[in-house]
Amino acid sequence: MSGPMALGAVDPQVVPTPGAPVLEARDVAVGYGGVRAVDGVSLAVYPGEVVGIIGPNGAGKSSFLGALGGQVKRSRGHILLGSRDISQLPPHERARLGLVRTFQTTSEFARMTVFENLVTAAEGDSGASLKAVILHPRRTHLREQELSERAFGIMERFEMTHTADLYGRELSGGQRRLVEIMRCLVRHPQVLLLDEPMVGVAPHLTGKLIDDLRGIAADGLGILVVEHALEVVRRLCDRVVVMAFGKVIAAGEFEEVVADPQVQAAYLS
Repeated sequence: MSGPMALGAVDPQVVPTPGAPVLEARDVAVGYGGVRAVDGVSLAVYPGEVVGIIGPNGAGKSSFLGALGGQVKRSRGHILLGSRDISQLPPHERARLGLVRTFQTTSEFARMTVFENLVTAAEGDSGASLKAVILHPRRTHLREQELSERAFGIMERFEMTHTADLYGRELSGGQRRLVEIMRCLVRHPQVLLLDEPMVGVAPHLTGKLIDDLRGIAADGLGILVVEHALEVVRRLCDRVVVMAFGKVIAAGEFEEVVADPQVQAAYLS
């Protein structure tokens, strides 16, 4: 995966112009009944940048991530991928354009091998159909080869080729987390949304996962991560956004924001 992770036949509007953000949220709000879980959050993620979102429990972090991915309905605001407004698109169309996410609970297919998990994710990106298989068998065969090569390339990148034939249910928590991330990357996204990626990952594997994520960001991928462990955020993120009560209360480099009295009060209150 060298160079920016372009999608190939991608809408040119989702490819950011030089110096522009690849993902932008403008005044995004989410409400549940009378409760405002997210209250006018704006931020931007640039290609090759890892941005962290931190905050106390109930701050609205996961709801905001869900609004970006399309799993949670917004009450107002706009979401842009490149220069295209994707606010009204369902999650699968946002994913096809290059905005993909993981969840706090891993969602790999337990009865599929790691290789099958990755190929299935890549096939979802291609939009393969039975009609195409019948009318264009040679093209379909070449596509299958391409998907296999892409899957093994991702596994090599994460040093997971030895797990190719293992079923999802046979993997450790850290391996399942890696498979979920690899399933996102096999689609060649523009932006990766991560919700608590270190949950279930053994402490001795945390450093490797941080290095892996930094490596894929260096290839041009924008990453937005919600993470509870501040040491992970310090090592992983270029910038940090702090949320409390649905709002952004601070943003900047890690050392700057954790020294902010308002941030300290939010965590200690």
